[in-house]
Amino acid sequence: MFWRFVLAAVKFRRRRLLLAFLGLAVAATLATTLFSVYSDIDRKMHREFRAYGANLVIAPSGNARSVPLTAVAEADRLGVVSAPFVYTVVAIGNERVVVAGIDFKRAQPLIAHWRTSGAHTAGQGECLAGIAVAQHFHLRLGDRVPLDSGRCTLRGVITTGGEEDNRLIVPFDRAAGEAGFSNAASMIEVRADAERIEDTREALQRAIPQADVRVLHAIAETEANVVLKVRTAVFLLMALILAITTICVTGNFSALVLERSREIGILKAIGAPEARIATLMLSESMILALASAIIGYAIGLVVSYGIGQKIFAGAAGVNFAVFLPVTAVTVFVAAVATLASASRIWRIEPAQILRGE
Repeated sequence: MFWRFVLAAVKFRRRRLLLAFLGLAVAATLATTLFSVYSDIDRKMHREFRAYGANLVIAPSGNARSVPLTAVAEADRLGVVSAPFVYTVVAIGNERVVVAGIDFKRAQPLIAHWRTSGAHTAGQGECLAGIAVAQHFHLRLGDRVPLDSGRCTLRGVITTGGEEDNRLIVPFDRAAGEAGFSNAASMIEVRADAERIEDTREALQRAIPQADVRVLHAIAETEANVVLKVRTAVFLLMALILAITTICVTGNFSALVLERSREIGILKAIGAPEARIATLMLSESMILALASAIIGYAIGLVVSYGIGQKIFAGAAGVNFAVFLPVTAVTVFVAAVATLASASRIWRIEPAQILRGE
């Protein structure tokens, strides 16, 4: 009999319950989207920040001019990205220019943010030029750059907004030979996850005591602050949306209780306790909540996928494991809205209802 009442209410109050269903479905969709984004926002944001270069640097200490390349092997052992760089000065005609030697293969994760016209790397006998150098010497792609150490073919022009704009970039081995370095580098750049920066720095400093391992605080602190702010913004947005949804669904259920005042009055007149009637209405809302959770979950996965593709550079953004939290949130919203509305049940007087008042 209990479930007959529940199913009959769903059947005969379709329009009002449809509005409640849509409200809960929207809540489930938003919850799925936000939970999917929030669940691994750290990983996605850290991955995005990896494209903006190193957050640690291994530099010569004291009067030293170089750091040993064994630091690269130590960084590999710690599971972090690293690449050696060599800096020297060469002449183009009567003018001098800084040349940076880069191990392009190892440095790719650290220079991914470079904006390049032409090639992004240079091979043997080739080079790249910073935008300022290219403009000053009127260099174009394919030109043979007349360095005093030997010409190189210009394969790309880079723009970073940093010191690289004023440099020529050549393969590491060539610059190391010109600088007279053997198994050494001018500096080594390292990229570690934000939460591991200090541990990585200490480990590298212990392994290479003759070098100076420093944190690039501008990058490290920016990464940590941005990730924290994004997480907080997503959490607050989630809480605000669920609060608004709860208010809307509560209003809908309150109107539903008023519409069913006669039915509730008759049930109370024949001896049905208020708690039993409230349970009846709660059961109706739970059916709606479960159906809304399934529909909202499916739509939310599609939305999450789109957000991942659009914002996080091809990351799917889908987390199938959020179904249970989404269902719990949807059921919670429905339960709160129903119980808030059900308080009216205790104020309905059967005698007044039966007299048609």
